[in-house]
Order: sequence, then C-alpha cells, then structure tokens
Amino acid sequence: MSTTTRQAEALNLALSSPPTSSRGLIVGTDLLSGQLVVHDPYTAYEDKVISSVNVAVIGDVGKGKSSLLKTWACIRQLMLGNRRVVVLDKKLQGGRGEYTALARFLGAPSIRFSLDGTGSRLNLLDPVIALGGEQIDDAGHALDNIERPTGQMMLLRAVLSEALGRPVTEREGKALRLALLAATRDARERDRVPVIGDVVHHLLHPSAVDADALSRTVDELQDWGLDCAFALERMIQEDLAGLVDGETSLDVNLDHPSGLTHIDLSALPTEGPALRVVMALVNTWQTNMLAARSERAEQTVNIIEEGWHVAEGSIGEVLRRNAKISRGLGLATVLGTHHVPDLPPGSPGRALLREAETRFIYCQGSYDDAYACAELYNLPPGTAETIMALDQGTCLLQIGSRDPILVRHERSPREIALTDTDGALTGIVWRV
Repeated sequence: MSTTTRQAEALNLALSSPPTSSRGLIVGTDLLSGQLVVHDPYTAYEDKVISSVNVAVIGDVGKGKSSLLKTWACIRQLMLGNRRVVVLDKKLQGGRGEYTALARFLGAPSIRFSLDGTGSRLNLLDPVIALGGEQIDDAGHALDNIERPTGQMMLLRAVLSEALGRPVTEREGKALRLALLAATRDARERDRVPVIGDVVHHLLHPSAVDADALSRTVDELQDWGLDCAFALERMIQEDLAGLVDGETSLDVNLDHPSGLTHIDLSALPTEGPALRVVMALVNTWQTNMLAARSERAEQTVNIIEEGWHVAEGSIGEVLRRNAKISRGLGLATVLGTHHVPDLPPGSPGRALLREAETRFIYCQGSYDDAYACAELYNLPPGTAETIMALDQGTCLLQIGSRDPILVRHERSPREIALTDTDGALTGIVWRV
C-alpha cells in the first residue's frame, strides 16, 4: 500500500523530552517517561540552571533518604575522581555511625568524637581556623563586607554564648578578644599551638598593658572576663571534655586517598552543647581548610545527616555563614532531615533548606509535614497529597524553579548492600 510523506506524518508518534540534562550523575528513573534522571549540582550551576549548589533531602524514616545520600551524594561523587566528600554522621547503627561500613569499604578511617576520652580531638584554636579571621568588633559584628569563613573569634563567641546561655556582652567580648590575642602570642613564643585553656588563663589573669590601654585597672578588666572564664572552664571540663581542649588529633584531616572523610558524631548526646559545638567546629575547620586550598579549585560535598535540628542560636549562625560562602570554596552542603517543621521558621537550618536549589522530597506521612514541603518550595497545588503517597525509594526532585520530577532512585546490587540499615532488625548482614 503506497502513501505520501504528508500522510505518513501521522505515524511519527510524539517523543517525550528528557526530564533532565544528560550531564551529571545518574539519580534514577523518571516514573512518567521511564527515562533516566541525571543531575549534579556543580554541573547544573555551570549550566546556569541553579545559582546554589546546596542540596536538601527531606523524608520520613525508612523511605530511602539515606540510600540517596550514600549513593548519589557520596559514592557516585567520589567516582568522578576530582571530588571529596565529608560526612557529619549522627545516626547510630551497631554502636557506630551509620556510614562506618561505607567508610570501611572505601578504605577510609572514621574520625570518631566521644565524651569518654577515647575519640578524636579538634582544637578550638587550631591555626587552620585563624585563616578565616575576619575583623569583628567587641559586640561580635563584622567590620568588613568580605565573605570569609568563620574565624576563631567568631567561633569562640558562639561557643561562649552556648556556655553562658545568653549573648556575650560588649565588655565580655573585649576581654575575650584580648585573652585570645594574648593566648595566641604566648603560644607562638613557646613554639606551640594555643588551646582553649590558654584563653581561660588570660581571662583570669589579664595583663597590665591591656588594662592601661583601656584606662582600666587589672581588676576591672579581670571582672569583665570572669563569667566568660568560668563558663569556658566548666564547658571544657564537663560538656566538652576530651573534644576541644587540646591540640587537634593527627587523624583529623581531609586528605585520605579515598576522598572520603567520615566524621562519626553518633556517640555525642543530642541533649546538651557537645553535638552543636562539635558540628560547628568541624564545619568551620573544614571550611577554612578549603579556603586555604582554594587555588586548587577542588569540589567538596559536605553531607550532614540529621543534627541540624539542634543547631540553633549562635552555633547555627556559624554553620549557616559557612554554607553561604560555598560558591567561593567549591563546597556543596547536602542537608538530610526528616521534616521541615523540625527546623523552626527563622532558624538557620530552615534558611538552609529554603536556599538549597536541589530538593529531594521523600514520603511524608503527615499532611502537615507534606504541606510544609509544598509551601516551602512553592510546589503546585495537590503536591502535598502526592508526597504523602510516595512509595519507598521514590521521591520528588525539584531543580531550581523547574517543575518537580517523580523519580525512582536506582541502585546497583553493591550499592544496595552498602546502604542497608536493617541488619539489626532482620538479622541479615550483606556482604560487599
């Protein structure tokens, strides 16, 4: 039977366009078209699709959030060869952080922080952090408009605010600044690294030279810093004992050949300041380290699984500040959290969720939680009901201002084994 080309046009069935660019890392399958979903925040930034490389991953327990973080945000990033991944791991599994098995598979050590004196230590006054020393006044306000990583003074003020349970006053800020400068100077003269105990000493024993420069007596300057000294002393002897009160342990570094740095925070209690302070300290140390290496143009993915819900106040502001300068450091912060309402409106964590331009939303069993996601990201009407009906391993992916894509996350057999977290319940241990 003969026909013409005009008549045969009817046989040319419409083809759906790809849901994403072909440049990046495989995420999974578009459930509507069956095509591959490919995305990488760095590549999308290069292609002008997004203006922020930060990522939010939201979902109920057991819906597949951790599997995505361990594969797409960790293993697959490392496969590119020019990426590093730093994981702040708060989730406990088998007495260790949940990423311990993955770290062992990759041959990377786990840097474990604990309160029993057996873990690693990160010096609050590590010289690396001094690289971010922006100029701030005694009230804690920045004196320049240059975006830099948090410095020692700002971090020290945040920790002290945590210890005092209130903001640092201007007089306390002045005493703290003078004590920090004196501690750094004395340590340098003795050819060693300053530690927080040195700051406490100089708060309790200010110099006559500093007092004269302020037209005050030594007793007056000492009085300005007494509450700071006692609060810091108590914190480093009790809440933070063995964590920040000495020189940084040799195992705390970003240079493992595997590309993975696993920070195990699972032994730190959620209650109290230890988790908040160590999270801020690790994040600040890492950010300053990356700033020092900025000429290498390295790209680093920073995964924070849980924990942001406790990062509020001055500590939360330190974390958010570091995240906001990610563009200049090649740093992508990937935040995993259960529910949007876990992070109060106006909190640093909620702000980071809002600013992330790559969003993976897994099932939310509660309508309030699902609606909070839809409202935060201005998703189409009816999306809350879709979020509530998502199966395990499926999610909505929104990239920038584009319409969300319904995605089934795909894993290889080895990735399935590496991301299994049910061993304690099922008694089945996967071999990799």
